[in-house]
Amino acid sequence: MKILCLHGKGTSGRIFKSQTGICTASSLHNHQLTWIASLRSKLETVIPEFEFDFVDGPQPSSPAPDTPLFYEPPHYAFYEGTDISAIRAGHKWLRGTLERNGPYDGVLMFSQGCALVSSYMLYQQWYEPNAPPPFHFAMFICGGVPITALKDLGVHVSKEVEDLDARTKKQLLEKTTAEVTRDRWQLTDYASVVRRAQFDSDDCFGLNLNKIPAELKIRIPTVHVFGEKDPRLPASIQLAGLCDPYIRKVYNHGGGHEIPRAKDISEELAQLLQWCAIRGTWPGQDTMHR
Repeated sequence: MKILCLHGKGTSGRIFKSQTGICTASSLHNHQLTWIASLRSKLETVIPEFEFDFVDGPQPSSPAPDTPLFYEPPHYAFYEGTDISAIRAGHKWLRGTLERNGPYDGVLMFSQGCALVSSYMLYQQWYEPNAPPPFHFAMFICGGVPITALKDLGVHVSKEVEDLDARTKKQLLEKTTAEVTRDRWQLTDYASVVRRAQFDSDDCFGLNLNKIPAELKIRIPTVHVFGEKDPRLPASIQLAGLCDPYIRKVYNHGGGHEIPRAKDISEELAQLLQWCAIRGTWPGQDTMHR
């Protein structure tokens, strides 16, 4: 089983590998808990071989605002800016990567990696409806679909959604927390708002999921990991709402725009990735939900 791993903007494959703690078994020491250690113990009896492929984005980039100083350059991005031509150029690079290094069974992503893959899959489903999906399963961590991609695909995006998207991106750059969602949705009970927004909602943080056609809903098993303090929380939940609710799981790691490293959370994520990998490779999965 081969899993493509895509980092966030302003980091790299090497940094993403370090952030997730995915390494070879021989490098474990001092009882360090890593995703791979937990994942291997859970999957080895079901899936005998698996491989994580960490790649660098094609564009040199300045370091992300939240990248620790001990992560040395170079830093990369999959695309720069938010215009559709840049995103589509990222899609071209991804297609080339899949052709050269694939096929892949699954994909594990953080932040801009999520934006790249989710939008790529939606474009493929819309323009190549008979093509098989590029992956059998996906885990999205703190990321959403670019609003410009949704608009280009014909989805109605209100000014409210665009303003919220711009505001959360600004807060992320300024390293502030998710107060952005408290002005309208009053997240005193944010969990119920998040839960309600995922299921065919006409108000998923301003996006009407009921008016989006089935061709623009991702139909492979997915896991969506978000942090309640992440300014980009709305984008993560909107992406979850664009995936099949019957083969989807959502997990709140409790923090901000980050890859969680705590032992108990790592174990939960390993279990979620296990579920997603097994569900995505069930016989008949490729022909379901089309």
